[in-house]
Amino acid sequence: MSIEKRKTPIFHYGITIFLAALLFVCVFSLDSKNPLDRLRRDWLGAKGVGTTIEEKEKINTKDLVPPQVVRITTTDFHDDNFVMMIQKAAMDDKRVILTDVNEAFAAPNSMLDLFLESFHNGDNITHLLDHLIIVAMDQKAFEKCKSVHHYCYLHEDIGTDLRSENVYMSEAYIDLVWTKVRLWQLILEQGYSFLFTDVDVMWFRDPFRHISVYPDLTIGTDRFFGNPEDHNNDPNTGIVFAKPTRKNIEVLKYWREARQRFPTEHEQTVYYQIKYELSSKFDLKVQYVSTEYWGNFCQLQKNFTKLSSFHPCCLIGLEKKIAQIKIITDEWKMYKNQTNQS
Repeated sequence: MSIEKRKTPIFHYGITIFLAALLFVCVFSLDSKNPLDRLRRDWLGAKGVGTTIEEKEKINTKDLVPPQVVRITTTDFHDDNFVMMIQKAAMDDKRVILTDVNEAFAAPNSMLDLFLESFHNGDNITHLLDHLIIVAMDQKAFEKCKSVHHYCYLHEDIGTDLRSENVYMSEAYIDLVWTKVRLWQLILEQGYSFLFTDVDVMWFRDPFRHISVYPDLTIGTDRFFGNPEDHNNDPNTGIVFAKPTRKNIEVLKYWREARQRFPTEHEQTVYYQIKYELSSKFDLKVQYVSTEYWGNFCQLQKNFTKLSSFHPCCLIGLEKKIAQIKIITDEWKMYKNQTNQS
């Protein structure tokens, strides 16, 4: 009898260890064949280097926060045609890419042409155009879009003439930039995540390589000070990624409502004013991406071994931006040719 009593706890320990090991294997196998892969990707994304091209094929929908089917219509705008376009353009894991354009930026040899060309000149990113929705702010921009792209949406419910260049900080410019936030909210309400990019951003590499799993929002920066979680970074909402969560929908609602407190400011300045409020009120987690990877002229770091995009912010005037973008594009092509030859 004494021998049997000594064997019982050993048997129980064995069963416990076996079940714990089985649970460990099951949990981690959901995310990756190598349980350390996801941890490494989260850390790299937080540092602004995200997933390398070589690792990209390892990522599937289980590595991303699952889209929540929320479908709450809380915006003052809803269009079934736009919703259907989101569904058609979305990736398998319900991500879409979005930009907007008006007549001036859609003119021949203007921003829209350079923007689309950048995907063809980039490092194996042409396929991302299959998931890009271009929002046209006027009829001529819509006609141009249809001649060069397959997902074009005419946003007629605006109430302001947005055809011209819209000089920075003019009333029309303010209306233009706030329009995109309303569209962001609608996309999230349908259960889709989005990557928004201004049409004057040139893309060289996959933008998702710099987006980590942990944050609610991922935002570009004018100036980056080393810590991707630090709200002291200067945000640039020309590139924004958001997951379709109820929290993010409430954040966008709060952001849009804050316009009433700052009626003469564009959405980026208002975000800057309320970013600490968003953090405390919603426990919002934000990842700010280094200008080493999403580059610009505000904090120029033109290292093509690291750059995934370039945004001519801190330049005012369409002609000046186009001229500088062409220079950057030519430099990227030279770098790419040299790399391919070596």
